[in-house]
Amino acid sequence: MIRGFRNAFSGFFAHQGFFLAAGLSFYFLICLIPLLFLIVSLAGFILSSETATRQVVNQLTPIVPVYQKEVTRTLLRIADTRTVSGILGTVILIVFSTQLFAATRLVLDRILGVKRGRGFFKGMLVDTLMIFVIGILCLAALGVTDLFTWLKVFVFRPAKVPPEWVQYMSITLGIGLATAMFYLLYHYLPHRRIPRGAALAGALLASVLWEAAKQLFRLYIVTAGVYDQIYGPLGVLVAFVMFVYYSAIVFVLGAEYVGALEHGRFARR
Repeated sequence: MIRGFRNAFSGFFAHQGFFLAAGLSFYFLICLIPLLFLIVSLAGFILSSETATRQVVNQLTPIVPVYQKEVTRTLLRIADTRTVSGILGTVILIVFSTQLFAATRLVLDRILGVKRGRGFFKGMLVDTLMIFVIGILCLAALGVTDLFTWLKVFVFRPAKVPPEWVQYMSITLGIGLATAMFYLLYHYLPHRRIPRGAALAGALLASVLWEAAKQLFRLYIVTAGVYDQIYGPLGVLVAFVMFVYYSAIVFVLGAEYVGALEHGRFARR
């Protein structure tokens, strides 16, 4: 495990991890709105349009450790003004959203040493499938989050469970959901199948680091408040962009750990 960590950090610098994370951050920011619209559209098959919008946005904003009210207000205004024109509009949203997964696959292939791809159309098909899988996972996360909220109100609060325990359970739930998301990306998105053990270990490491990054970033913003002082009203946007970049760094580090474990397994053979 120690050797895996060491090799992961070595691979991060060898593969220019900061540059890869910056590229992923750019694609995420470009594809965020189409992906948001698409997830809201999928949720609309189960919930009403307004309820679906609020549920999806309320699920996404806790990911951002700071300025949650401002981010929620902005995303709601964007989602409320969306115009999706039937099948054609959905196809356009899918095409734009797949670019994020294509960029993510490119990064994973470079880190994992994959040199031969699936081809354009097959890659597009896999990206489209991943969009629906992530959308279903998002809907499942909505259900799990609502269930946890119900438990807090009707079970934990009457039972006088200490707030610290509830907070720890909430963090554990967040790590579990993030681990599932990272596992799907590490295991299925590259152009070759990654061993389940390595993908799960990398996903768990990435989710723990991501949760730690959220807590540290929140502490930094609360104590320093540098973005408000320097950028004024744009501080929310700058803080959001920086957190996306930190998240991309964590994702790349997790992928490097997957590659280190996989190469270590082949080396032992």
